Amino acid sequence: MIRLSRSATARFGALSLQRKFALVAGALMFATSLCFLILVLGLHLNSVSASNERAVRSVNRLLQAALENAMLKRDIPGLREIITDLGAQDGIRGVMIVNPEGEVRFSSYEQDLYSTFDDPALTEALASQSQQTEFRAVGGVDVLRSINPVLNKQQCNVCHGLSADHPVNGLLVIDYETAGTRRYALIGAALLMALGLVVVLAVEGGLWVALRKIVLDRVARLDSAFAQVGAGNLDARTDVVGGDEIGRLAGNFNLMSDRLAMSVDRLRASEAFLQDLIDAVPDGIRVIGPDFRIIVANAAYLRQVGADRASVVGQPCHLSSHGRDAPCIPTMRTCPVAALLHDRTESFCKFNDRHLRDGAGLSVEVSAVTANMVIDGQSVPCVIESIRDLEAEVQISHSERLSEIGLLAAGIAHEVYNPLSSIRLALRAVANQPNLTEATRNYLSIADTEISSCQGFTDGLLRLASRPSPHLELVALRAAIVETAALLNYQAEQSDAKIDIDIEGEPRVLAHDSEIRMLVFNLVLNAVHAMPDGGPVRVSCRADGAGRIRLQVADTGVGIPEDLRDKVMLPFWTRRADGSRGRGLGLTICNAIVGALGGQIGFESEVGRGTVFTVDLADADKKEE
Repeated sequence: MIRLSRSATARFGALSLQRKFALVAGALMFATSLCFLILVLGLHLNSVSASNERAVRSVNRLLQAALENAMLKRDIPGLREIITDLGAQDGIRGVMIVNPEGEVRFSSYEQDLYSTFDDPALTEALASQSQQTEFRAVGGVDVLRSINPVLNKQQCNVCHGLSADHPVNGLLVIDYETAGTRRYALIGAALLMALGLVVVLAVEGGLWVALRKIVLDRVARLDSAFAQVGAGNLDARTDVVGGDEIGRLAGNFNLMSDRLAMSVDRLRASEAFLQDLIDAVPDGIRVIGPDFRIIVANAAYLRQVGADRASVVGQPCHLSSHGRDAPCIPTMRTCPVAALLHDRTESFCKFNDRHLRDGAGLSVEVSAVTANMVIDGQSVPCVIESIRDLEAEVQISHSERLSEIGLLAAGIAHEVYNPLSSIRLALRAVANQPNLTEATRNYLSIADTEISSCQGFTDGLLRLASRPSPHLELVALRAAIVETAALLNYQAEQSDAKIDIDIEGEPRVLAHDSEIRMLVFNLVLNAVHAMPDGGPVRVSCRADGAGRIRLQVADTGVGIPEDLRDKVMLPFWTRRADGSRGRGLGLTICNAIVGALGGQIGFESEVGRGTVFTVDLADADKKEE
């Protein structure tokens, strides 16, 4: 068995199908032709040898007859002459007459005369009393040697005795030259080889063309169709020619392409439906692989980070959410990929985090679980994150609070404001009656003033609960602060607190009136809650002369510890010093309102001494100038 080296196998594997088939077919035909040539050459040589042997027998009989005639006449010189002349003939190398004892009596080889003839064929000829013919080398030359026993006949009994005692008188040895025979055999072999080569080339050429037309051209069209499908062109089809194996393969390919296109369409429809489904979820959703890259993200997450899908999907999760080029450090920040996939310490985690949106921070609540997702035919463990925008939750809670206050205000307006208006109209009608004493008129004036105060209270409540208009408006801070603080006077008195208002001038800002009132309401209410033992709450507002309005709310309460100061603005985080329970949204709402107006909010606090919250907004009058 022939074994090819690895390099030869690789080179053979890189050949085209046509060349492989031609090489294999040529090798098989060459091997078959070589075996056939060897067989035919052997038969040809045997045929030539048989022909030569037949010719040799004929010549031998003629020579033997001539020699026997000369021997019967006892013509020794004539016998030598015959031997010499025969040895000089074309095609005859030499002639010898050997007696039964092996002595050379006559020979055209003068050096062998009277020598002992040593040849195994001589013994075989004497034993069988028949001619022995075979090829052998004599003096370095290939000859066809014929050894012919000369049988004892009756006319020879005088000299050689009875044939029963001496059956063979001698042996005639003739060496024929074989150069012509071998040349003829070689020429015949060369012709056979040339003919075989022509046949091999003709068959190879026919197979080459037939293979190209019947197989390779059709396979090339199939290969082109496969390449198009592999490149994503699922509309590629191939012609179905004939009903043979390649034709059936082409038909099956078209059928496969049709089914593949249908499957891809269904898969795309399913992916689109799944994307639409997760896009409908209000919370941000993203699927992260073990390499920290985002595989899927919904529209809510894109809105949360302020990016498009192309810049998020396929990119590292920490890049879009935290603006980091490297993964977050697990010991400093909760990383669901590290905790759930790499460390495998948990199967579910929930935590609060800060994501980036347009360069600013976004408070979020992240819930993460693990799942397996099939990617490129392999099941890959992934992390699914549900990201809730806590600031949006704040806006929803803000809206809910406004809605609740609005319902309360509407009820007050119906139950209090309208009856007070009717009472005021009735009292004014009474006041216009003649003959009233001065004391009566004073009492009616006091009642009208108190009714106006009650209507102002309800009017402030209605303004606080009103929905913001779609456009900014010019808001007078004095009225907004005074009326909002009046709503909290009762609660302040219950906590032994007192609200002091210090407003310089008539500051105005471009904002929503209801949101400014909500801002003051939350800051003052927090100040009251920060003083469980009561105390003054100072509300001040003035222009700083540099185009800004500064609003400050100061208390003398318990203050904010150092370790809690970074949490007070977080949604749903609450620590009230008076022990009451809150929703943890007041300061978050204040932060959202100020941020939307392009302002700044901050605080300074000292434990045991109190806290001062400062809000800076643009001065509307300076902006108009």
